[in-house]
Amino acid sequence: MNKIILKLWVFLLAIIWSNSLFSNDSTNFHSTVLLKNSRNIIPLKKLDTLKIATLNLSSNNLNSFEASCDNYTNIDHFHFNTFSSKRMIRAMEKELKSFNLIIVNTDTIHFEIANLIQEISSKNKIILNYVHGKKLFFEDLIINSCQAILYNPNSKPKNLKHASQVVFGGLSCSNSLENNLCENYQSGDGLSTTKTRLSYLNPSELDINDSILYKIDSIVNNGIDNHAMPGCQILAAKDGNVFFNKSFGNHTYDSSSKKVENSDIYDLASITKIASSALILMQLESENRFSVDSTLGSYLPEILDSTEYKNLVLKEILTHQAGLASWIPFYIKTLNDGMPSYELYSKLPSNIHQSLVAKNLYMLSSYRDTIFERILSTDINKNKKYKYSDVGYYFINEIIKKITFNSQDLIAENIYSKIGLQNIGYNPLNKWDLNRITPTENDTFFRHQLIHGYVHDQGAALLGGVGGHAGLFSNANDLAVIMQMYLNKGTYGGDTILSSDIIEKYTSSPYYNSNKNRRGIAFDKPVRDGAGGPTCFECVSYDSFGHSGFTGNLTWADPESGILYVFLSNRVYPDAENHKLISMNIRTEVMNVISNACNYSMNPGIVSPTDPD
Repeated sequence: MNKIILKLWVFLLAIIWSNSLFSNDSTNFHSTVLLKNSRNIIPLKKLDTLKIATLNLSSNNLNSFEASCDNYTNIDHFHFNTFSSKRMIRAMEKELKSFNLIIVNTDTIHFEIANLIQEISSKNKIILNYVHGKKLFFEDLIINSCQAILYNPNSKPKNLKHASQVVFGGLSCSNSLENNLCENYQSGDGLSTTKTRLSYLNPSELDINDSILYKIDSIVNNGIDNHAMPGCQILAAKDGNVFFNKSFGNHTYDSSSKKVENSDIYDLASITKIASSALILMQLESENRFSVDSTLGSYLPEILDSTEYKNLVLKEILTHQAGLASWIPFYIKTLNDGMPSYELYSKLPSNIHQSLVAKNLYMLSSYRDTIFERILSTDINKNKKYKYSDVGYYFINEIIKKITFNSQDLIAENIYSKIGLQNIGYNPLNKWDLNRITPTENDTFFRHQLIHGYVHDQGAALLGGVGGHAGLFSNANDLAVIMQMYLNKGTYGGDTILSSDIIEKYTSSPYYNSNKNRRGIAFDKPVRDGAGGPTCFECVSYDSFGHSGFTGNLTWADPESGILYVFLSNRVYPDAENHKLISMNIRTEVMNVISNACNYSMNPGIVSPTDPD
């Protein structure tokens, strides 16, 4: 009895302790001091308007600063020796003219560096990160040349990572100088900023139990050894702080193939529904240009004509209870003796063959009309019960084009660009090198080739790779940013992307009370009546939301715990009939480890359920 009472007291104290820990804004994790911040340039906003370069003038290796910057957007990095010839200096200055913001890193200020900074500032905005210097020389020249100045008391990689995150809003800043730096910046000086983006920290900095997290490696490596997937990316964050971001395995089961890196790109499959379609619809609804409570016919009368589809409510379509077929294998009728029919396809693009389906395979652009004819000739089930379906998203793809006068990929990528995302989008071969993209299935039924750099989903492929239900590619980091924006109720990087009430509407379960349909509007939700479903058992709240993807993906976010989780893999390589990832519960087992590590850290002294009394 006394043991139980003691545990209860420890539990109550832990709740108080954990609330005080996670209510802070990460300021205590770094020693960076912000000394100048003209027009509040830090944290950086509207990354789509900035072309950024870093310039290392330091005698030290500052790669950790540069790598940390790369988590936020695409940045070019320059290393320069100030003792180089005047011709090289002029060449470097000319190259930097194409950028409108330069982040300069240096650990010393002498005349040549001060003069160079002044020269660069005539064409660019300058943020100076002054590292480990004892005194700021040529202070008037430097202060007048820079829009912002940060000071770091040491050049350890950890501190440099923190400094870059202050610049982008991953960490807030409220530190002050311990000693005089120059006449203008004295002991006690320092400005404050707020956190606006994800940070990237070690578990120990967040007091998350690293000794539990190591179990992720054994779960994933066991899955790779058993050919559940060739490799994967896993990211986990708590309260806007990424504490686990790691890649495992290779692009294929060939050990000589490329090892998976955090920057590599995966086919998101059905996660497209929440990271593209729902994102755009929520933005349109936030702008009063769309309503999910309307009927399908109110947006597409010319397609639906007098069909019964016109009366379908969009909210019922997106919660999978409109009675639509689960899927329609459109591609089968495009084959002749099991091969693509060249009455419909071409090996080369033309005025009428513009939909790129796979390598050297282009579909008639007009086949889009045939797809809708097939859908509209399919009966609707009137029972209004939950039945997962991709079919409604063909209409969503069309609605987005009708409202915005642009294709879905362009609208989505405008949103991604606004928040700095450069590793998410459709038609990946137009954006990234092939060696960054993991292959999916060796398709022996339809395209008769290894699908590498093209969308795996056959229906999205027939649309040229841009579907409402599939077609999006990303790395774990950029997908995590979108999920964190949802957790932030529509804000990210200081910008409001969506209204908070619209996010709450879409991520709720509008029909659960009436017919036990757990689904949100486009979003998946936890199973409520026992184990199973997309999440680990009882490790997420009913307010949580996310989605899985056929190619081997899962992302989930929980407003109650603040935990965000991304798992990306190509489990369909080389055969989509490989279901070991699911049967081995790899994604949910990893989710459970993450939940335990976070919950254990918030409750120190509590005996883990797997530990003996």
